[in-house]
Amino acid sequence: MTPRDVTLLEERLRQAEERIAALNRIGIALSAERDIERLLETILTESRRFSASEAGSLYLVEDASEGRRLRFKLAQNDAVAFAFSECTMPVDEGSLAGWVAVHGEPLVLEDAYALPAGAPFHHNHAFDEATGFRTRAMLVVPMKDHRGELVGVLQLMNRRSRAPGTYEAYPDDLVPLLLSLATQAAVCLKANHLTASIRKLFEDFAQAAIFAVEQRDPTTAGHSNRVST
Repeated sequence: MTPRDVTLLEERLRQAEERIAALNRIGIALSAERDIERLLETILTESRRFSASEAGSLYLVEDASEGRRLRFKLAQNDAVAFAFSECTMPVDEGSLAGWVAVHGEPLVLEDAYALPAGAPFHHNHAFDEATGFRTRAMLVVPMKDHRGELVGVLQLMNRRSRAPGTYEAYPDDLVPLLLSLATQAAVCLKANHLTASIRKLFEDFAQAAIFAVEQRDPTTAGHSNRVST
């Protein structure tokens, strides 16, 4: 083994250790966050930082009368300022996020403007045209919980390279790490939603009990409710 080989191995080992440490730190941060909106911000911010992405967006799966759909919940971009508003889109193969939601598999693109021939999905150029932003490489991963249930889709764009102002493709060895991060995020989101549901159920039960007590004893009407608050 040449000195150059040794140097390359040492560099790869250092990168692996840094990535593992980063994943652990992100996992702790996600587990500690109890506010849903801040949790979503943390998920996208940390995913972008971990993957050196210039921009990113997050979609959540929701049920509707017409079936499942994706809610465009959050977007971040270091290059341009923009006005964000939530919207929904169908879970189908027509969009990048929709394709990932349908198949439950990651999608890696070297250039959003040079899609594989015959691909059913397309990149929406409207944002680029409106802001002057140029979408380059993309990495889109499903957010699945520990049971494999789809919670959302994480979309990352424009991986920065070491030279300032330059970009590179997302490497293959980064994909499983982002899938791991997305799973951690999905589990935390499900846990937060479950906690919020239990809290709401308990509050409703308490209010019902208070109402029943006050109906039985009108002389103390209002007292129980004031105590509960």
